[in-house]
Parts: sequence; C-alpha cells; structure tokens
Amino acid sequence: MPGMPGRPSRPSRRRIGVVLAVLACGGGLAACGSDAETTYVDGWDDACSDVGDAVSAFRTAVSSAATDSPDAGDAQAVRGPSPAAVRGDLLEPAVELRRDLAAVAGEVRALTPPERWAAWHGREVQQLTLRLRTVDRGVARLRAGDPDALPLLAVGSIGPSSVRAPAGLRDRTPECTVLR
Repeated sequence: MPGMPGRPSRPSRRRIGVVLAVLACGGGLAACGSDAETTYVDGWDDACSDVGDAVSAFRTAVSSAATDSPDAGDAQAVRGPSPAAVRGDLLEPAVELRRDLAAVAGEVRALTPPERWAAWHGREVQQLTLRLRTVDRGVARLRAGDPDALPLLAVGSIGPSSVRAPAGLRDRTPECTVLR
C-alpha cells in the first residue's frame, strides 16, 4: 500500500519502460543515433526489403516459367528454348525486376548519410549502379531471346549486408542481412 511507512512505492510499468529505454541508449538519446542517422538507417532497411521483395517476385515468376517448360527428354527441350519463349516467359518479370531495382537505386541515392558513413555510401551507390547496368544487359539479352542472360539478373545482397559496411549500420538494418 502506498503511503505505509517502511514500504517503498512500486514504480509504474511506463516509468520502468522509460528508464530501460534511456539505459539501453547508454544514458542518453545521443547514443541511439540522431534523427537524421535513424532516417538514413531506416532508408537502407526499406531499400533492402524492397530488393528482397523484387527478387522474390522475380524468382517466383522464373520458377513458374520453369514448371511450364518442356521436360529434358522432350524434343522441344533438346532444341532449346526459342527466342519467343524466352521473351514470353522471362522478359516481363526481368523488366519488372529492373524497374524495381531502379526505384531502389533512386531511393538510396536520395539518402543523406551521416558524415561518418558518407564515403561508404558513395561507394555503395556506385556498386548499386553497376549492378543495375548488369541487370540492364541481362534484360536486353532476354529481349533478344537469349536464355543464357538469366544469371545477369542475380542481384545478390545490397548495402549494409556487405562486410565492408560500417558495423554500426549493418547491426541496425535487419532487412539487409536476412537470407532470402
């Protein structure tokens, strides 16, 4: 009972939560990162999530096309896929993947990195631009009916998932380090 001598009052759950949050941040909010830093981290996490969604949709479309393909012993499979079949089965999902990756690249370019991560960010934007060019070559080859272009659409992981990424950023972007 509050007010009884010798018995301390119990703190509210809310007060305990606030105290724990402050302690988790090293005694002050500055240790948790600034609002600009949090915006940057969240931007990368969103970008990685968007890439994961785009790659997953692409894989599903390619897998669906593969289940509709002739079996290995069929005469059509022996002849190899026709350019029209490649364009019909793979081009649209590849173009969608390319569009989604271009949107992500735009989002990443628009992020304003904290000074301590600016050099890494610049290099990562360059890497993402190079990957987008590789995807462009893959889409162009698929448009021409070349099924061997499919590996060019393997995007891989981006951003903070890299071992070259700053640990403080990598640790705060779970969408970038999830295995898909």
